[in-house]
Amino acid sequence: MGQAAYDYNAVRRRKAPQTQRKANLRVAKGGKRRLTPLQAAVHNAMHLVAAALLVGFAISLLWSESQLVELNDQIQDAKAQLVSEQSQYTYYNSTLNSKTNITSVEETAGRLGLMKIDQSQITYIRLGESDTLERTQSAVRQWTDFIYNGAVNILGTIR
Repeated sequence: MGQAAYDYNAVRRRKAPQTQRKANLRVAKGGKRRLTPLQAAVHNAMHLVAAALLVGFAISLLWSESQLVELNDQIQDAKAQLVSEQSQYTYYNSTLNSKTNITSVEETAGRLGLMKIDQSQITYIRLGESDTLERTQSAVRQWTDFIYNGAVNILGTIR
């Protein structure tokens, strides 16, 4: 056989072992120091207070969420009622417009036997300087007004 393509002995060179420098370790007393019973009680109390605060925050968060849901339901109910009332208003408004339409009024008046006003039925009056018009009253109404005005005058002079 011929010569090998590679010389495995040349490729595998061994590195010289290097010594790793290890840090000098020493054992020392340490860690957490012991707590006195009072310090342990205070430490535990702080943990309890923190846990109570977290529970309180969680409860208040849930309560506020329930309030938001309840208010949202009320808003949705109010919106639904508003839509219903707007629909009712639109219906009444369109009914009113159809009833007060001039052609509808003329048709209804014709069915009732009413007729359009004639120019001979219009009377114009001129007012004097007072710009008021007094209607003649019945005799009974004139007497009751006379008695009422007299009583008011008498009471006005007594005071």
